Amino acid sequence: DFMKILKSLEELVYEVMVMLVFYPRTLWLTFRHPQRMMDYADTELGDVVSEQYNDTLSPPIFLMICLAISHVIEVAALGSNATAALPAFLRSTENLLGFRVLIFSLLPLVMSLRLLHGLKQPLNREALRTPFYSQCFVTAPLAMLFGISQSMRHLHIPYADEAATVLLVSTLGWYIRQQAFWFNAKLDVSKLRGWLIATLMFALTVVLIVLVALMFLLFFT
Repeated sequence: DFMKILKSLEELVYEVMVMLVFYPRTLWLTFRHPQRMMDYADTELGDVVSEQYNDTLSPPIFLMICLAISHVIEVAALGSNATAALPAFLRSTENLLGFRVLIFSLLPLVMSLRLLHGLKQPLNREALRTPFYSQCFVTAPLAMLFGISQSMRHLHIPYADEAATVLLVSTLGWYIRQQAFWFNAKLDVSKLRGWLIATLMFALTVVLIVLVALMFLLFFT
């Protein structure tokens, strides 16, 4: 049906153009009010599907776009060398982006599982969805800035390495701080315990990410 195809293309063009407006808005709000955005994700999932995230991007979409932007910057900085050291399976853009989405989605997943465990809630798809979406909001800037910091190390300009290290450490500090506040509020624990939980869960996720990456290397090389 030609008219249905046209209608689908019309909707696609509109959604793409809308993202150009709402992506920077979502990014700014996440940096400016990270805890408020995480609470916002909680409330939006209670709305009718057609009315969810009307004034921002959906958190998983936001995460994927941040990773895509990081990839574009990496390619611009490194050119053909961007994927030269990767296994053959990850040299295609689609596979590499899919792998990075998987890797960085482990952070929201582990943090969400820890929250449900702390709240003693039963583990099911719907219970997990709410904290996972909340976590995607703060994971997205981490994923993007992590990629940018690694690309900066390959730039042949003075102090590129030092600037990359400052950016990476600042981003990690910001991320763990948001997790500490989140656990402190959601689990009603002390600030110190919130920091301990956040740091431990982040370290655990890093170990898990390394294990998943090693599994991919074993299976696809």
